[in-house]
Amino acid sequence: MDAAEADALVEPLTTLVSAFSHRHPGVSVAIKAAFTSRDVIDMVRTGAVELGLLASAGPVPHKEVVSHALGRQRFVLMVPADRPFADRTGVECQELAGQRLIVGQPGTGMRAYVDALREQGIEFTVAAETEHRVSLMPLVLAGVGLAVVTDSWRDVARRLGARVLDIDPETTLDIALVSRRGILSPAAAAFVTAATSAAISAANG
Repeated sequence: MDAAEADALVEPLTTLVSAFSHRHPGVSVAIKAAFTSRDVIDMVRTGAVELGLLASAGPVPHKEVVSHALGRQRFVLMVPADRPFADRTGVECQELAGQRLIVGQPGTGMRAYVDALREQGIEFTVAAETEHRVSLMPLVLAGVGLAVVTDSWRDVARRLGARVLDIDPETTLDIALVSRRGILSPAAAAFVTAATSAAISAANG
């Protein structure tokens, strides 16, 4: 059983499960959602799950779990198709001043990013705060506000009619698969192998 933080639920979770399923079609993967990186680590540490997928702006506490680096994802801005920043492919972070933003709960990567903007003196209005990432896209498309998300949202956002703009300067989250210390079950060990192989293949193009 795996736990996945919402920042990583779109990607690389889909790619990792696909890679594992192709190697081991007879093994079922059970996925549990977790709201924050801390939640993921606690679920793995306590044995609620064997593996966890998380996105973190800082180092994973290695004394609690074993961490397998899978890459990085940059922050991007998800906006409605018709406004604002029409015909733009990117924005400076300072341009978020005065905008209405949809933010995640404290403890998430996207919330840490927008909180850091305020610390830099970039003021914006919080249009909505949500624990549920599935609500982000409908809220953006309905014009409630803009959302800072990770690059993993890019393809699905475009397919559903939103636009995704790069935010400069580039800021990233580290994506990691974490496992409990000790001997893993054969299925969990095989998932780690498949995940790290998929990450290496992606990094090499």
